[in-house]
Amino acid sequence: MEPVYVALWILLGVALVISVATDVLRREILDVVTYPLLALALGVRLWVEGVGGLETGLVSGVVAGAGLAVLLVPAALKGRMGWGDVKLMAGVGAVLGFPAVMAAAAFISLVGALQAVVTLLWQGEVWETLAGMLRRWAVRARLMQESAGSGPRRHIPYGVAIALGTFWAMWWQHDRLG
Repeated sequence: MEPVYVALWILLGVALVISVATDVLRREILDVVTYPLLALALGVRLWVEGVGGLETGLVSGVVAGAGLAVLLVPAALKGRMGWGDVKLMAGVGAVLGFPAVMAAAAFISLVGALQAVVTLLWQGEVWETLAGMLRRWAVRARLMQESAGSGPRRHIPYGVAIALGTFWAMWWQHDRLG
C-alpha cells in the first residue's frame, strides 16, 4: 500500500474518532472535521490517481461520497438525523471510493441497527418504541387519528455506527483498498 493511502486512512481514523467523541458528548459532528476530510480525500485521489473512473481517482471518490451521503439525506431532511452525519458519510465514501463504499454502507447499516436495538434495551424503551411504530402505521393506514403528542425524541449518536462500520469495512477490504 502506498504511503499516501496510509496517511489517508489515518486521517479518516482521526476524523472518525473525533466525530464519535463530539457526537456522543455534544450531539454534533463538526464541519471543521468533515469538510477537510472530504476535501483532502478528493484532493489525494485526484493527485495520486487523476480523474480516473468509477473504481479509481476523483470520480470514484465523488461517486462513493455522494452515494453514501445520499443514504442519509431523507432522514436529515425530516430532522431525524443531523447533517453532520451526512457530511461524515460523504467523507468516508470519498476516502474509500467505489466499490469499497458498498461494504461500508452495509456494515454501517448493520452497526446502526444493532446500536439502536441496544440503546432501546438499555433505556428500557422497547415497548414504547414498538407502540409508537404501530401508532404511526395505524395513522398512515387511516385506522387512527394522529395524536398531538408523538412522544420523546431519542438521540442515538449515529457517528458511532459510522465509525465502527467504516473500520469494519476497512478491515474487511484491507487487501483491496489503496
